[in-house]
Amino acid sequence: MKKKHAAVLLLAAALLTGAVAMAADPGSAGDPLISLDWLRNTFIPQTVTKAEERIDARYEGLSQEGGTVQAVEYRLKRGDVLRLESGSQFTLLAGEAAGTSNGAIVDVTEGKELASGKLLSVGHRCIVAEKSTGTFSVSSDTAVVQLAGKHTISPSSETDYNALADALKTMGLFKGTDTPYGSGYDLEQMPTRIQGLILFLRLLGEEQAALNYNGPVELLDVPQWAQSYVAYAYDKGYTKGVGVDDRGRVAFDPNSPLAADNYVTFLLRDLGYQEGKDFHWDSASTDAVTLGLLTRGERTLLTGSPFLRAQTVYLSYFALSAKVKGSSETILQRLTASGTVDGKTASTAMNAVKVKRL
Repeated sequence: MKKKHAAVLLLAAALLTGAVAMAADPGSAGDPLISLDWLRNTFIPQTVTKAEERIDARYEGLSQEGGTVQAVEYRLKRGDVLRLESGSQFTLLAGEAAGTSNGAIVDVTEGKELASGKLLSVGHRCIVAEKSTGTFSVSSDTAVVQLAGKHTISPSSETDYNALADALKTMGLFKGTDTPYGSGYDLEQMPTRIQGLILFLRLLGEEQAALNYNGPVELLDVPQWAQSYVAYAYDKGYTKGVGVDDRGRVAFDPNSPLAADNYVTFLLRDLGYQEGKDFHWDSASTDAVTLGLLTRGERTLLTGSPFLRAQTVYLSYFALSAKVKGSSETILQRLTASGTVDGKTASTAMNAVKVKRL
């Protein structure tokens, strides 16, 4: 078991550090300095043997308690706190979290004890040392973690972007990526322009029309799989791209980060508002407050923090309840009327969401 041997070596190294510290103190005629030969041939072998016996006993005990060493994955939100018992493991897969302990937490990947309050490195596995308890606090909007061993989770009251993503996915309005963890949501990542455009087309109920599009629009820098999306959106006037070359080919810059005002612009267009008349793209978030799409708290969120996929999910979810310009119909009602979203499925999904607007 590789993880057990790593822990053994780390425990032995910790005890060795203590022995070396003692060896550094001046001795006396009756108490000579510790010899290097004794450290190598007696102290280290005995320490490793004892550490291995203790960890074997710990893992055996966990297995007898119903297989609690089996790794489980959680999608968490800002302020959630996890408490792990001795021998339990924690791996941060995405987002930010800091660890503190009553005792010690060992970063097995890096091979040293984790400093209290230090942000964990993504992908590093940590083990709560013997006779210790570990506390891990999420400090990003969302995070994905993998745990093995006994643990408890204390949820916070912060915005649950994961719940909003779940609801949109249930309604068929949001899909994950190929990332093999966190349901592929990648809420911790900045959205790209092509991701934002596709999510916008889903909210319009026009994704299938875009997929079937074979019009004359020529594109300069869009991968094959996304060409019908961009060409359709350009033809419909939903996007202007970032320029046109001398041959008339449209550049879209699909992999560049999507700014908050860019996505709010998409939503305002979806609601029937006209750019240049009702709002301006470079002040879309501010204009959206005046038009009733956003609250002041949401505008503060968008202008004061990085714009991530978590925020695109938030905006998309609450935009479903916004009324189309000059109408009493909401985006969701339009989607259910067209058959894009099943009304019963939408009702069930949204009733399960307890997130309050900012």
